[in-house]
Amino acid sequence: MKSIPKYVELMKWLESAIINGDLAAGERLPSENELGDRFSISRQTVRQATSILESRGLLERRRGSGTYVKYSAENQIALPHLVKTIGVVTTYLNEYIFPAIIKGIDDILVANNYFVQLSLTYNKMEREADVLSKLLAQKAEGLIIEPAKTGLPNTNKKIYRQITQASIPCVFINASYPDMDIPCVAMDDYACGQAAIEHLIKCGHKKIGGLFKLDDMQGRLRYAGCVDALHKHQMNFVENSLIWYTTEDRNEEFMRYFGDRILKINNCCTAMVCYNDQISREIVRVLYSNGKKVPEDISLVSFDDSNFEFQMEFGFGLTTFRHPKEELGRVAASMLLKLIKGEPVKNIKFPPELIGRTSVKRII
Repeated sequence: MKSIPKYVELMKWLESAIINGDLAAGERLPSENELGDRFSISRQTVRQATSILESRGLLERRRGSGTYVKYSAENQIALPHLVKTIGVVTTYLNEYIFPAIIKGIDDILVANNYFVQLSLTYNKMEREADVLSKLLAQKAEGLIIEPAKTGLPNTNKKIYRQITQASIPCVFINASYPDMDIPCVAMDDYACGQAAIEHLIKCGHKKIGGLFKLDDMQGRLRYAGCVDALHKHQMNFVENSLIWYTTEDRNEEFMRYFGDRILKINNCCTAMVCYNDQISREIVRVLYSNGKKVPEDISLVSFDDSNFEFQMEFGFGLTTFRHPKEELGRVAASMLLKLIKGEPVKNIKFPPELIGRTSVKRII
């Protein structure tokens, strides 16, 4: 699966900054060297991105002076190809599963002559409020949003009500707020949690631990699915074998606590369900730095089927549930186009698809 090319990442970032007004008309861009260092790309790649934006009327190159912002809200009428704007709001952009999701969205919307304006929230409610307020003021024709902190109370209800009142079509991806009447395209996280436990039990595991994310609904649903599957077999997670964490917990103090808890879980469990492949890699690093191995000392089941090369880095393949990634992006964009046309839509959940590798040991 191809990720977004580097020049497209830079181009989209510049587009959003210009349309948002973060880069104002007449403002000089950082030099090609500065942009190259910032995005870890070559000058040639920077030039490729800025040349496209120059041809579209957003930038202008002044000989011997540099590249400047040409676009402003006042001259948008002179740029008819930018009138049909779709706001795409995600928590992150250039890592993990996000480039593929955004590529799927971009493929569909660009093919239908829409300008895609990307914005990032870093999973922060305050940032989401700011981004959505700007998109609301710009009267975007539609929104695709990965909402922030869906496992916590929604503090941005007022802005979402304004979006609804303005009749702006909107689609959620990956998760949704429970009390929002906005269609969503996501994995069936609850069913995936159930399937994770069923797989471990089928392989003979009875002492199971878990690590889940508290502030995102995906973590809560995966946990709920696990618990219900365990109860079906008259089982529970092993006592004191659960770790909950939040977006802000990736600090030095938490990582020390995290390492100690992982080793304790390893001592009392034969298997562990991990919130996603990113956190699974952290778990494996803790285990391997303490002389433990997967699956010899503990089995792991994860979520998202990312591109992390566990086989090359650690010598085993990670058993994980496939995230639809690019397909999810295409489906969400197609759903939004239906809403724009006034056609009915319904929530779409992708069923569990377990990619069985070597991180789960059979102990029957």
